[in-house]
Amino acid sequence: MREGRLRKGVSLRGLAHETGIEFSRLSRIESGTRPAPGLPLLRKLSRALDLDLVGLLVSSGTAREVVEELLWSERLNVADALPDVAAYRPGNSALLRKNTFHVTVTRRDGARCDVRLGRQALTVFSFSASGDLSIEIPPEAIVVFRTDPALILGPRENVYAVCVRKVRRLGQITNLVLEGRGFTLNALEAATDEGTPYEVAEKVFVFVPAVAIRTRPAQEED
Repeated sequence: MREGRLRKGVSLRGLAHETGIEFSRLSRIESGTRPAPGLPLLRKLSRALDLDLVGLLVSSGTAREVVEELLWSERLNVADALPDVAAYRPGNSALLRKNTFHVTVTRRDGARCDVRLGRQALTVFSFSASGDLSIEIPPEAIVVFRTDPALILGPRENVYAVCVRKVRRLGQITNLVLEGRGFTLNALEAATDEGTPYEVAEKVFVFVPAVAIRTRPAQEED
């Protein structure tokens, strides 16, 4: 929190004014003399300071694996709660079909496999011995960042620099069409009136959790 505040050049009083959290409380949170606030206030802080929510939750004492699983489940639940946009429902989605790729395993360590997504390396999990896989990347599981998440979370797998090619707002969700090095991904985010919307040609980063990628032997599609 302190690093993000100093990076943006925001004082504690300025942050208090922007978030509605008392100055004294922010000061004690930052110095570690008061426990971190609940999730709603952590969301406010993450937006105000352009910090990843995962990083804030981890710094508050929650295990990173737990946080990532919870956020993934939350994204799935948000997408599943939109019956008015049936085409975007997980599990039966035109976007999921667009995020389906045939790949070849280049390295295997147990169930952990390295494949190529366009010109990028991608880590997936497969319990099949097949060297050819069909993979599905759920659009609601893709996490989009404006800032390189490595600056906050450290180096990690399946993080790519991409460019926003299309922005489609449909009711409560936003579909981002993202172009990487030799691949295109469709991502879904819950649309809000807070924050700055993404723009066409904007450079962003995506994180694709390996546990969210569905895999099966390619020959099963025949």
